Amino acid sequence: MPKGSESGLVRLPAFGCRSYHVGRCLYEEQLNPGLNTAWRCGVQARWEAVYDDFLTRAENFSLDETELGRLWRLRFERLAEEPVNCPDFEPALVDTLPECRHLFVDICLLRLPVCTGHCVNYRLHTKA
Repeated sequence: MPKGSESGLVRLPAFGCRSYHVGRCLYEEQLNPGLNTAWRCGVQARWEAVYDDFLTRAENFSLDETELGRLWRLRFERLAEEPVNCPDFEPALVDTLPECRHLFVDICLLRLPVCTGHCVNYRLHTKA
């Protein structure tokens, strides 16, 4: 009997499942997108908080859209150049912001549950 198979059954890998992504299970996130805030990328969440604060301040100063856009571009350039404050950060192979290989849309893949293989939620990924 293979290791780790307490019931005597070995689960097949979930390749091809529409909830499988890089060894992680997206099922719960697909059911309720954004519900589990603990899965969100901390860097992106911080950037969003900075942006919300920026909008609040801009509203208090009654800035027009042109000035608002110019100021945000300057602020975001500085923000994007700051070192990424995440212990799990790994540079991405493609252009994403933040440039982390664990970023998937707005969630950190490392925070998702590890896929255990074929399960009751397994659904074959079909082409649309």
